[in-house]
Amino acid sequence: MTFGLVAEAQDLKDRVTLAIQAGYSMISIEGDNTAVIRALKGESKGPWQISHIIEDVRACFHQDIQVFINHIFREANMAADWLSKFGHSITETFTIDFCFSPILRQMIADDCIGRTLVRTDD
Repeated sequence: MTFGLVAEAQDLKDRVTLAIQAGYSMISIEGDNTAVIRALKGESKGPWQISHIIEDVRACFHQDIQVFINHIFREANMAADWLSKFGHSITETFTIDFCFSPILRQMIADDCIGRTLVRTDD
């Protein structure tokens, strides 16, 4: 669990850094990990394992950048969740064309049309 939390926080930091370097002035952050999102919003200190990473991300924000941070449920983040699990299953160098998987393609299509997913207690 700790490795996943640290990896998710580090990925967030990398993506925010890339967005700022690319010159974006408006950044929308959505995540399904409550601990990361609450810490990023300043609503909690967050777990100690990610506190330094969250501080680094927050330090990237300055007055020239608008940042929107929202928690979303995993069901609303199916494609990202699928890609994350797939990425963790790869054991060697791997390159692909975007949307190589019919499952991923369907998730993205469902997301584009606003398909509602039922939240379960799993």
